Amino acid sequence: MDLPRDIILDVLTRLPVKSLSEMRCTSKTSLNIIDNPFFATLHTSRLLNSAVNSTTAGEVQLMLLAHSWSSRDNKFLTALQSLKYNDKNGLTKTRGCRANILSGVGDYNVDFVFCNLICLKQLTGAFKAPCLLINPLRGGEFLELPINDLIPPYARRWYGIGFDSITSTHKIVGVFKSMLHKHQVAYVYTLGTRSSSWREIHSVPQCEFSRKNVFAYGDMHWLVYNDVAGRNPNRIISFDSKKDEFVSTPYPNSSQGFIRGLLVIHLLNLRGCLAIVSSGNLFVEIWVLKNYEKKEWALDYKIDNEMLPNGSPLNSIESCGELEHGIFFTEMKDPLMFYFWDIRYKSIKYITGAKLFPDMFSYDNLYYHLWGRRRQWRPFISIFSCTRGLISLKTYGNLVERRVCRWTIFEAAKTRTWHFD
Repeated sequence: MDLPRDIILDVLTRLPVKSLSEMRCTSKTSLNIIDNPFFATLHTSRLLNSAVNSTTAGEVQLMLLAHSWSSRDNKFLTALQSLKYNDKNGLTKTRGCRANILSGVGDYNVDFVFCNLICLKQLTGAFKAPCLLINPLRGGEFLELPINDLIPPYARRWYGIGFDSITSTHKIVGVFKSMLHKHQVAYVYTLGTRSSSWREIHSVPQCEFSRKNVFAYGDMHWLVYNDVAGRNPNRIISFDSKKDEFVSTPYPNSSQGFIRGLLVIHLLNLRGCLAIVSSGNLFVEIWVLKNYEKKEWALDYKIDNEMLPNGSPLNSIESCGELEHGIFFTEMKDPLMFYFWDIRYKSIKYITGAKLFPDMFSYDNLYYHLWGRRRQWRPFISIFSCTRGLISLKTYGNLVERRVCRWTIFEAAKTRTWHFD
């Protein structure tokens, strides 16, 4: 018996991405439905608005990022590698995603993550260099964001993304601070529009945005360094993508306080909710924003500092993200530490950055790629998480061919697993 198309679409939008990916191979009809941009938008909308623990929730994918200088190509190299986390064995490289990007004007770093889309922003070089949207989980699609000619020269830049559920559109927001006049402006660009112009937002908070951000509830959220008076404002700045305006959210009322500053605080998306991770003298606290409209926080988890190496508080939280059954966070120290906390067993495992490097690279080309004969550039590595989704960048513009490294950086001949310390 044939079902009406709207019922079929409603059923399919409730399925997780993994099931839909398998269904694409069953028939041309299924392939056409699932690959349709309209269906991808419907599924994304339901994914973002789904309840906690909904079966629609996407599969969390860990990604390893490394950037350094490639002496053989005489360019900066940014490399991405997908990882699989196993609470017993450790981290394993997977064949799901590998991407190498060469740039002559500067290396790239992750500016924001939205589902299966990653925004890469150049850390150095000309400010006119375009940002890249990359979809590594669907064959490595690359889309250049249009250059905003209204950006003041020598400006600092922060980018974010929002999903407008009213118009079913994705919006890129850019905040730019002129280093000359110390004044901030903001612009919005709607993905998929024929026009490549940015629209200016007239009400922009004059505060120092940090690079610690996360997407949740359809909006982008940033931790703030200080306000115009130079004080720590103890609040989060969010971009409301439906109203095209910025709003603020106060910190939760922690008994430990947030006296240690922004260095030991980070934001993450925890099962669809905005969460804040804070390291204190006694615990690492994980607060979850249960009600976005009323700004109501709840302390969901505590990690005793005795569980950390040496039983001492974290000196910093460089990055943070979600795991299938917990979270991970990175402490910027020597050696660099990656912690993996399992909510089920209330246990912590960790791996040092020194253990990941240099085993993540191919030994045959390690010397020539990363050091060369004249200059020494120690690679920078980090881990972040994204969520598998159906969004394809082909929907939003003409994809670009990025120059990839001519040599194999990541060891592809065999799977490499790093065990916990």
